[in-house]
Amino acid sequence: MPYLPFAFCLFALPGFSQTWVDTLDNYARQSYLPAKKYMWLWTDAALLNTFVKEYDLNASAQKDVYLSYIKTAMDNTRIVANGHTPNDVASGLGLAFLYRVTKDEKYKKRADKIYAGYLKIRRTKEGGVSHIALFTEYWDDTIFMIGQFLLGMYQATGDKKYLDELVKQIRLHREKLLDKDYGLWYHGWDGDNKNHVTIFSQRHWPDKVTGRSAEMWGRGNGWIIVTLSDALETIPKSDPYWKELAGYLKEMIQHLPQLQDKKTGHWYQLPVRNKDPENFIESSCTAMFAYGIEAALRMGIVNDTAYSNSVTLAYKGLRQYSLVPVSEKYLTPQNVCSATCIGNKDYYFKRAVKKSRPYAIGMFIQFGLRYEIDHGIRSTNNK
Repeated sequence: MPYLPFAFCLFALPGFSQTWVDTLDNYARQSYLPAKKYMWLWTDAALLNTFVKEYDLNASAQKDVYLSYIKTAMDNTRIVANGHTPNDVASGLGLAFLYRVTKDEKYKKRADKIYAGYLKIRRTKEGGVSHIALFTEYWDDTIFMIGQFLLGMYQATGDKKYLDELVKQIRLHREKLLDKDYGLWYHGWDGDNKNHVTIFSQRHWPDKVTGRSAEMWGRGNGWIIVTLSDALETIPKSDPYWKELAGYLKEMIQHLPQLQDKKTGHWYQLPVRNKDPENFIESSCTAMFAYGIEAALRMGIVNDTAYSNSVTLAYKGLRQYSLVPVSEKYLTPQNVCSATCIGNKDYYFKRAVKKSRPYAIGMFIQFGLRYEIDHGIRSTNNK
């Protein structure tokens, strides 16, 4: 599938902010998804998570912009807020954040309601959370959808039960989904051993022996890498969980520099099939992988120059090949795989490739912001 290179000098375009990260941030809040239009969906939650990160990383004078957005989004969706599935749990990260920052008990009560719903989600006999309600299935997506909420609750309350639960889910999912050769995870695992006929995925996707799906999907692995990175930023290094999760992050990123396309700085829809002519570069997983590598470098988990070269290549490549203007003021991502369930190789290769998408916009901002802070392109009072 072809991609469209788009090289430009950002500073020459009228109306653009200091960097492409600022431009995307403005587009996200002002045009693409204003707070009043926020919906209790995992897609919107992926962008909401970005505004939480921006609040924490930006200077005090800029914090009110993000706080106001998150309050409006959460207050406007209070009637439909729930934790019935992992995807429903995801938006709860906004409630956890608001309780952490404001200490307003109304946000704690709503967050507790989300957690109570989470505890009722379908599980395996070991306690692993199923991604969907109709069958018992592990999806790598789940780690992000529940993980950001659980991390937020741990930050807001200091109660380690949330951290214990997150680590438990990471362990259980990793046990079933890990590919030991690449360190990446397969997209799903079937715990029912049934012939699934659902709208969610391709038929007959589980292997009859292992129960696993056949492919390691880019963005699915990105969700895990981002959540591991954020957990390591949150947990004290003295906590025994820190070393364990650092090992998981290192395991997942160890082969990424070799799998990266050296021309575009991108990773592929199916990362380990980087030589397959039907494969295509995928920008959202590129931002996610680079975010995780940058985090590992910042925390001293890896230090090889192959990793530092990789994130710089991704930062430049995203700007050149996967950002396009939507007006004189705004940029948006391209080369984004649309929402994806589970299937075989051809299923992933035939997924629609789109522009924008909240998860892509959000992860472009998160990676770009961290890269620019770490490399002295911008300063922050909260570095």
